[in-house]
Amino acid sequence: MKKILFSALFVMIALQTIAQGIFLRKNMDSYFQIERLDILSGTVSDTLHTALNGMSNKDVTQYLENYLNQNQESISIMDRSELVKIISKNGEWAQSGDGAIPSDYSLFNTFYQKQPNFIHYQNKLATFVLNPVIHYQQTVETGNLKQNLFYNSKGIEARGLLGKRVGFYTIFTDNQERGPLHHQNYIRNSSAVPGITYYKDFKTNKAGLAQDYLYAAGYIDADVIKNTVNVTFGTDKFHLGDGYRSLFLSDFGSNYTFLKLNTRLGRFNYQNLFMELTPQYFRGADQYLPRKYAAMHHLSVNAARWLNVGLFEAIIYSRKDHFDFRYLNPIILYRSVEQTNGSPDNALIGLNFKINTGIKALIYGQVILDEFNFAQVKANNGWWANKHAFQLGLKLADPFGVKNLMIQVEANMVRPYTYSYNDSVSDYSNYNQALAHPYGANFIEGNLIVNYQPWKNTFVCWKSFFNRQGRDTLSNTSFGGNIFKDQTNRNADYGVKMFNGAPSNVFYSNLNFAYEIKDNLFFDLGATFRYEKGTHSSNPSMNSLQFYTGMRLNALRKQYDY
Repeated sequence: MKKILFSALFVMIALQTIAQGIFLRKNMDSYFQIERLDILSGTVSDTLHTALNGMSNKDVTQYLENYLNQNQESISIMDRSELVKIISKNGEWAQSGDGAIPSDYSLFNTFYQKQPNFIHYQNKLATFVLNPVIHYQQTVETGNLKQNLFYNSKGIEARGLLGKRVGFYTIFTDNQERGPLHHQNYIRNSSAVPGITYYKDFKTNKAGLAQDYLYAAGYIDADVIKNTVNVTFGTDKFHLGDGYRSLFLSDFGSNYTFLKLNTRLGRFNYQNLFMELTPQYFRGADQYLPRKYAAMHHLSVNAARWLNVGLFEAIIYSRKDHFDFRYLNPIILYRSVEQTNGSPDNALIGLNFKINTGIKALIYGQVILDEFNFAQVKANNGWWANKHAFQLGLKLADPFGVKNLMIQVEANMVRPYTYSYNDSVSDYSNYNQALAHPYGANFIEGNLIVNYQPWKNTFVCWKSFFNRQGRDTLSNTSFGGNIFKDQTNRNADYGVKMFNGAPSNVFYSNLNFAYEIKDNLFFDLGATFRYEKGTHSSNPSMNSLQFYTGMRLNALRKQYDY
């Protein structure tokens, strides 16, 4: 019933308004170029609040067009070419009204009339874009040569504007996958495929399981007040923060049904996100899966030309299949509502910041508090419920005078038991996957990410991560790393330090070369090394060297960086 009410309300609003557009995917190959220009500008932008991923295609397109107009004499030929290509792929939001570049080789005067799009229809009343989605990747893993590792995805993607009133986006793919050994172990341990909801195992008669699953996302979008209040309703996922990882909300996990309200007033951007999630469950015969709910707020403020500050809060409801309408209150700071309910729910608050130094460098970070007692912190006694996390990062644009190079260094620390709760409903998760960092809690992580575009249409990406985490043993006792375990089964009340439990080290490094043959058609070639060393029999050590190659059309690169 509540879904119907939400849908009806949204449609009534949308039919009277002007659409805002769809959201840009932060994992696209050229996304770092947008971040790079944001850093080189020397200021924080009122148009692009980069901590809100995804940013709308409309905002990004207008930002890039303004950048081109303001830097016509200084911009390099390759930069201009890349920005024009990004604008072309989102051409309906160009100032001309149709910025998609015409194709010289259309098929039957119907297909690929525009370079980026299989079908592109646009007039004064409507825009419609349809593209096939194809991705095939083949992998060889040393020590695992008996398994055929592959990723096979095919489907369609569509977006459009109807009467300049309603914007929509949808994607649907059919997928088969057998990933590397650590990916298979993740699925066995968590009963979840990262980023996916329902799945089936197949080829079970061979060593190592493969998965067959469908992926679907879609939403409709409109402005309630033009360029000020925006409403989006559908199924997808978001990432909050300027880091590669997020301690607030990550796009690592599976999609969820959401209602998003976004309000922008000058240097202020305020976002409400209401979510329907799936609590922790055990796989078995087909069954109805219960629901849980979450409400999140994020206020982003450009406090100075060089400083952006954000305030975040989240509530995970501790009640199955019951939406608490008191949480529809759009005003930030839910704690009073949560206390009115008797404090049964999981509440988190956080702070994020971004500093543009003006010297081609950007500093960013996040702090999140799950539970916190200052007296216990001051006592330095390792009280288990001092649950908090920190992130600190640095991005460098064009360092050492190398154009189109961006280097990102990031550190994350999450205390034991952060994100966990007293029951399987209120932990900070969805569909057996973490809503924030994929490792859960009780870890320290260091990341190095290098993106480089040496030539036109060529992208080089190197990612390396080192993670040290305290993990659980075979007992039912929770040492604070597994957010899905009931925190009442903790091993101690005091003396709980980092890496509580059985420490484990993971080093991951991936080097990928991508060449864009034509718009949105990529050839990938890469190698991955992963090393894991455990200290308990429940977490055995393993080394892995992987080589892969693949082709993809209108698809994001498949990655296993966890």
